[in-house]
Amino acid sequence: MKNLFSIGEVARMKDITIKALRYYHKMGILIPRKIDETTGYRYYSIDQFIHIDIIKSCRELNTSIVELQEIFKNCDTDELLTFLQLKKYEAEEKIKKMQDVINTIDSLNRKVETSKEILIHDEISIKFFEERYVVVAPCKEVGSLQELLYYSDLEKIIQDKGGKMSLERGILYNFNSEGNAEPKYVFSGVQGNSNIEVEKNIKILPKGKYLTLAYSKENEEERRNKIIKYVKEKNLKIKSFIEVELFNDFFNTESYSCQIQMLIENDESVDC
Repeated sequence: MKNLFSIGEVARMKDITIKALRYYHKMGILIPRKIDETTGYRYYSIDQFIHIDIIKSCRELNTSIVELQEIFKNCDTDELLTFLQLKKYEAEEKIKKMQDVINTIDSLNRKVETSKEILIHDEISIKFFEERYVVVAPCKEVGSLQELLYYSDLEKIIQDKGGKMSLERGILYNFNSEGNAEPKYVFSGVQGNSNIEVEKNIKILPKGKYLTLAYSKENEEERRNKIIKYVKEKNLKIKSFIEVELFNDFFNTESYSCQIQMLIENDESVDC
C-alpha cells in the first residue's frame, strides 16, 4: 500500500486546493509528513486525511486560523470533541435562523400570489375564514398610508410575548352609534396560535362567513360604496369589519391595495 501522497494527489482526493494545503502548512496547522530536501515537494500520509476532514469541517463552520492552530498544537482529542460540539451548536442555531429566512421568503411569495389573485377576481364574494389570532395596537388615523406609523408597535408587542408575526396585517374597525365604521386598531396576524393567550394586545378574529371585496387607492371610494350597497340590498347584518392589506407591489409607494372583510352575523342564511 502506498504510504505517502503528493500534495497534488491529496488535493484531488480530498477536494481541497493546493494553495490551501500550503497555507495550512505555513500556519503550522497541517505539517506534511515528508518534505523532499531536493525538490521541496510536500508529501502527506493517509492518517493525515482525517485531519484534513476536520480542518475542512471547521472552516465550513467559520473556525478561525488561530482556533485551528490551538487545536493542532495541543493534539488533544477530548479538547477537539468539546470544540466541535460547540461548533455544532452554533451551526444548529444558524440553521434555525436560515430556516426562518426560508419560511419568510415562502410566506412572502404565497402572500403576493394570493394578493394578485384576489385583485384579479375582485368581485364581491362570501368566504369562510377560520379563527385568527392577531396582535393589535391603537389606531386613530388611516388613509394615505398613515396606518403604517402604528405598525411599528406591533412587532415589539409580539416579540415580548415570544411570538412571531405573520404577513397578514390590516385595520380593525368599530361601528359608532351612527353606524359608521371608525378605525380602532392596526393588527398583524400571529404565527402559531397555540401558546398565545387572549389579552389586551391579543385579539381573535372570529371564524365565520365574511363578505369580501378588494380595492386599490384608485377605486377605494367606489368599492366601499359598492359593498355597502350590497349589504343593504341583501339585508345583511355585519358583526365586525376589517381591512387586510394586499402585498402585490412592494415598490409602488404611490398606491396601496386592501381587501374588505365583513363578518356576517346572520351567516346561516348566506352561502359561500
